Amino acid sequence: METDKPARKQRFSWLKAALVVSVLLNLAGFAMLGAIATRAGEPGSVLRAAISALPNETRRALRSDTRAIWRDARLRGTGMSSQRNIIAALRAEEFDEALFADALTQAQAHLVQISTQMHQLLIAEVSTMSPAARQAYADALEEALKQRRWRDRGSGNRRPELPSR
Repeated sequence: METDKPARKQRFSWLKAALVVSVLLNLAGFAMLGAIATRAGEPGSVLRAAISALPNETRRALRSDTRAIWRDARLRGTGMSSQRNIIAALRAEEFDEALFADALTQAQAHLVQISTQMHQLLIAEVSTMSPAARQAYADALEEALKQRRWRDRGSGNRRPELPSR
């Protein structure tokens, strides 16, 4: 009978360890779900919301134009040269802070240029809207900023249709 106790005690310590691991995994899962739920309420990118609030066909056209902007930027290669300069500055035997800073500034300027072109496309699109379409767009944008609909990857389209220009 005494030989039963050590085996039983070993089994219980193994079960305790499994229970602790299970509880920790469950807590981690709940923490991730909580983080996702609380993040959903934070305000996001105004540009993304502004584009998501546009009517479907307008949004598709802007995406196509945006892809063209990125394609042109890749063909010019300014982004790649700044990336190479950043890597070269980091790999240099003697770290040159000025070279690294210049490479970062070059990369930032490249992104600002692309962003400016995208903003200009959006401004041009909104400037051609009728007053009624602009009002509907403002309502859709306000709602998008509250709900961050651009995060919705579901199958349904919850965007209101805006009146045509």
